[in-house]
Amino acid sequence: MRIIADQKEFELICGELALESVIFMDTEFYRRKTYYAKLSLVQIATREQRIIVDALAITDISPLKELLLNEKICKVFHAPDQDFDIFLHLFGKLPKNIFDTQIAAGVIGLDEVMGYGRLCKALLNINIDKTMQKANWLERPLLEELIEYAIKDVEYLIPLYRELSNSINSRNLWETYKARSHKLLDTESYKINPEKMIKKMGLQERSSVFRENFSHFLMLREECAQSVNLPRGHCVSDQDLIRICETLPTTDRDLIKLQIERLPIAKKPFKDKLFELCLGLREL
Repeated sequence: MRIIADQKEFELICGELALESVIFMDTEFYRRKTYYAKLSLVQIATREQRIIVDALAITDISPLKELLLNEKICKVFHAPDQDFDIFLHLFGKLPKNIFDTQIAAGVIGLDEVMGYGRLCKALLNINIDKTMQKANWLERPLLEELIEYAIKDVEYLIPLYRELSNSINSRNLWETYKARSHKLLDTESYKINPEKMIKKMGLQERSSVFRENFSHFLMLREECAQSVNLPRGHCVSDQDLIRICETLPTTDRDLIKLQIERLPIAKKPFKDKLFELCLGLREL
């Protein structure tokens, strides 16, 4: 196994990988205190190599972009929505020529949202330990057990890809796979969807007027969270956002009454945008 923590070595390994027809990939990241995930590791396997790139030690990650956008290389992931969200933020584009083992599992008749561990058990009869899934991947030096854990997330993609692609081939299911994977490579899929968030928060029974108004506040919170790079709930909690939508504050005194005057959304420039939005909704 190769651990890459040097810029020149990283560029060299990316050059080597550019010659591959298929590579197997995963990432580890940390996202508990920020809006944007902090990329920690990129795990890559080929049929001959096992590679871990320490992204925190790399000053220029752009050679990875070239690999991800190389249409001649098939990149195999498992349920890469969060990985792709990171890539979209870093590079402004989504990877090309992707094989998602989770989507493929659904195509051949397994559960459509089957986790990596369950899929390894179902197809390979291998038990995967996922206890370190929520480890702090920003800590250095990396513990040996974390390195071993991380590389297993790509090692077993190799036999999974073989089993799943063979099954799709033999059953002539590639058109079904392409149709189901389309959303994964649509940049619109990675933008906030107010309707889904309203449903997730259990507010779908509220009036249409409330839901329409609340959508605007969700978008304002999203803008605030992205701007200050804090989790949405740190800018303003779901419950406080509901109270804002119900009361439509337009003054500093209103914010104090709601006890949200210290939150990022109640600080300039978002306070001005909040008041402007509330005034506009009051006039409707």
